[in-house]
Amino acid sequence: MELGGMNKLYILLIVLAIGLLGLLSVYSVMSARTTMRDAVRLSDVRQVQAGLEIYFHANSAYPIASDRMALGTSGSSCLHDAGFSGTCSVGTEPVYIERVSLPPTAGLNSKSSCGSESNAYCYGSPGSAYSIQFELERSQPLLNLVKGLNCATASGFEAGACAE
Repeated sequence: MELGGMNKLYILLIVLAIGLLGLLSVYSVMSARTTMRDAVRLSDVRQVQAGLEIYFHANSAYPIASDRMALGTSGSSCLHDAGFSGTCSVGTEPVYIERVSLPPTAGLNSKSSCGSESNAYCYGSPGSAYSIQFELERSQPLLNLVKGLNCATASGFEAGACAE
């Protein structure tokens, strides 16, 4: 049975429509993953900020880090009364953050680097203030954050790299 010219056109249009829907679906999934990773990064930084404020109220200063340190690594995955360390073991009470998370690295461009770590939450503090530098995959207009480097301080989030 031979198809007429109009039937072939309808079939071609249906195939194109299905292909377009497939492409839109893939884009939506990728966009949702990017949004989720940035939400995790912001949540991690807020959790560290909360722990730092509790630490400050107990010690009247923030943990000192003259050189920026990568949070969540083997040497800075716990915040207790003596500052950041690798583990929260017996005798390190009180514990302010039991486990600092590493940022999801997918989609990042290694802009936030400290020490030998790239794609890190980079913490620095002279004791009286602190800054946490981090990278986002997309801008966050409601928070006034940009794609790329951003900074968290005791007063909130700031777009762009942290001041040294």
